[in-house]
Amino acid sequence: MGRDFSRSKWPEVREMIKMNWDRFEEEEIDSLRGHLDLLSEKIQKRYSYTKEQADYEMIEFKKMLNPRQNQSYNIPNKNLIY
Repeated sequence: MGRDFSRSKWPEVREMIKMNWDRFEEEEIDSLRGHLDLLSEKIQKRYSYTKEQADYEMIEFKKMLNPRQNQSYNIPNKNLIY
């Protein structure tokens, strides 16, 4: 199970988790230890969400953390004649 981001980013991500899910205790966030793959399960338990709801929130959160991966790039088709 690998980390989802560098250790240097954890304090920032930790604060974002606190802002998004204010019901989490400090210890719950710290127990993630940088592994966001555990976040969905914690959301599910703390907020009584279905697995699908928790997974959706986690995916949206990851998108927020990495907005560059969510951009669509307009790459010109080299085969087009202008």
